Amino acid sequence: MSLRKDYIQRQFEEFGKVLALILGFKGQKDWENFENEIAKATQKFTNLEMNHIEQLTLAEFENEVLTTQKLSLEQKKILANLLFEKLSFHLEIAEDEKCEELKSKCITLYAYLKNNFTENEFDLDVHYKLSFLNKL
Repeated sequence: MSLRKDYIQRQFEEFGKVLALILGFKGQKDWENFENEIAKATQKFTNLEMNHIEQLTLAEFENEVLTTQKLSLEQKKILANLLFEKLSFHLEIAEDEKCEELKSKCITLYAYLKNNFTENEFDLDVHYKLSFLNKL
C-alpha cells in the first residue's frame, strides 16, 4: 500500500511541474506550446489523446473516461485539470462552441470526482472549479 501511495505522490509531483510549465505558456500567451504541452501531458499521465477527448460527445466521454476501469481516480483528476486549462484557453480566445463542449465535460468529470471522494476527503480545488464552472 505504501508503494502505491509513493507512486501516486510522485505522479502528482511530476504533474505539478508539468502544470507549472503549461501555466507559464498560458501566462505568456504562447498558445502553440501551451497546446503541445497539454497534449503531451494528457498522453503521458492518462494514455489518452487530448484531440480524441475533445471530439467525444458527452455520452462517449462519460463511457470512455468516467466509467472505465482503465483510468484511476488520480488519472481522472489530472485529466480534469488539463481539460480545465484547455477550457480556459478557449475562453481566452473566445471559441464559444469549444467552450460549451469542454465546460460540459469538465462539470461532468469534476462532479464525478467530488462524488467519489471518501468521507474523509475534501478537495478544495475540485470544489472551487466545480463552483466556477457552474457559474460560467
